[in-house]
Amino acid sequence: MACAVFDFIVINNDWRTYSLISLLLFLPFLDSTWSIPKTPSYKFKYVLWLITLGITTPILILNSSYISTAIAILFLTAIPEEWFFRAYFMAQLQKKTHNTWYSNIITSIFFASLHMPTQGLFALSIIIPSLFFGWVYQRTNDIVLICLLHTLSNIIFLTYITQYIHEYI
Repeated sequence: MACAVFDFIVINNDWRTYSLISLLLFLPFLDSTWSIPKTPSYKFKYVLWLITLGITTPILILNSSYISTAIAILFLTAIPEEWFFRAYFMAQLQKKTHNTWYSNIITSIFFASLHMPTQGLFALSIIIPSLFFGWVYQRTNDIVLICLLHTLSNIIFLTYITQYIHEYI
């Protein structure tokens, strides 16, 4: 699987998994200095929405068996991970350092390290999409868009890259 939290749910399905999801979702609310991000309106954001939906829709139409997987990825991995790592952790780090690149890089390393227990060193490859998600989030402040991009990334990985890896590697 391409998602750390989803792997924990499928493999372990125990109280630790639900505790991890709960922490990712609710920890930001315990921090009195944090507030729910406001989403400004930019043309760039709408172009990304159209591209994301334009890619996701045909993939799910051509591979309808992945629709339930996409929904599970969205709710069990993308939302908890992006809510915590982009909307909370990266935003707080950026407030403290006033450096967007530094906060994005540190968040991406931390994000990839969460995937290491289930994916080993392959988790290091997650740094690249994580940097992209962070860059987009810093420009749009749209957590819903980032969750959809994360879901799309995982679906592409599951649909195409995993097949390639099993066939050729």
